[in-house]
Amino acid sequence: MNATAQPAARLMVVTTVPQTLTSFFQRQLKLLSTEGFEVHALSSPGPELGELRALNCASIHAVPIRRHPHTMADLLSVLRLWILMLRLRPHLVHAHTPKAGLLAMLAATLAGVPIRLYTIHGLPLETRTGWRRFALRLAERATCALAGRVYCVSRSLEDLALQMKLCPRRKLFTLGDGSCAGIDLERFRAPDDRSQGSRQVRAGLGIPAQGVLLSYVGRLVRDKGIEVLAAAWRILRGEFPDLRLLVCGSEEPEDPVPGKVMDVLRNDSRVHLTENWMRAMPAIYAATDIFVLPTFREGLSQVALECGAMRVPVVASRVAGLVNSVQHGVTGLLVPPGDPQALAESVSRLIRDTTLRRRLGDAGREFIQERFSEQRVNGLLLAEYRGFLRSRLGNAFNGGER
Repeated sequence: MNATAQPAARLMVVTTVPQTLTSFFQRQLKLLSTEGFEVHALSSPGPELGELRALNCASIHAVPIRRHPHTMADLLSVLRLWILMLRLRPHLVHAHTPKAGLLAMLAATLAGVPIRLYTIHGLPLETRTGWRRFALRLAERATCALAGRVYCVSRSLEDLALQMKLCPRRKLFTLGDGSCAGIDLERFRAPDDRSQGSRQVRAGLGIPAQGVLLSYVGRLVRDKGIEVLAAAWRILRGEFPDLRLLVCGSEEPEDPVPGKVMDVLRNDSRVHLTENWMRAMPAIYAATDIFVLPTFREGLSQVALECGAMRVPVVASRVAGLVNSVQHGVTGLLVPPGDPQALAESVSRLIRDTTLRRRLGDAGREFIQERFSEQRVNGLLLAEYRGFLRSRLGNAFNGGER
């Protein structure tokens, strides 16, 4: 072995569920590996971890982490994380999402990890009340206290975290304009022959080639405003006979949409529901004329950024996160959360005005290219990691600036 070779800086990236690793961090993990880091990725077990192993972008570890509180299971998860960290001795641990953040920051503190980082992707406590809100706020404050630095995926989310007194100002940062990993501008690029791509996707989903397609992508839960979407759809379907609605996502028992609302969507021949959408995102956007996101809370909204990159105008709620990912009147339209009439009116405006749709879509591509490309976001994160390595551990590690 070359005596002058530098040891690699060991980085552990932790998320609650494996889908977060595959959806957001696949390319980032690969980049960090090529930049001299020894990368370890960890989440709850799942088939997605096998996909990551096959890509050889990091060493993959599975530790069960429940999304919802369970005292004994959570203590066991912390114990397993602590033992793994003692064995691997990472120099940096970067945790994402609330539950993984709390457990990983606690384990990393107990294991003496010198650089502990946490990213807030959103605040579920925004839409909770009573003891649930109190417990979530307490957990978030504990995570921020244990972390050496806390990042937010948008500036408005940072403002909200400060307003709620979750984290001291000195610890809280938003890198650039936000995002955790940026947008792959080559993958999310509108095809030259948009009409051809649209026909293929619509045919595969059983949607007529003609007419306007309104799409939603995300979890089918109350927090995402599915009841609002269903109410707005009832207004729109009567006004536009050729309008179709595509809903991509799956239901979750922890925050269920009322059954009667889902039945309205399932039993409407002009509504198309699918759970098989993750791998087909660019194609779905290519088939979409207008994207809608009536959520009650958000961190930044990756799907809104992807739509912008694909030149698809977005109609969304005016809430934290979305005010940073959608520029009202420039790349899309923002409406008050929980207002189906306002949502329907903004969608109706875009259905009638194809010139405005095109203008908003073109501006969306420029906006994402300038602020949210993965090159920019990952470059800022890499500079952060190298800065921490220099300040805490010196320049003795690969991953430090060369």
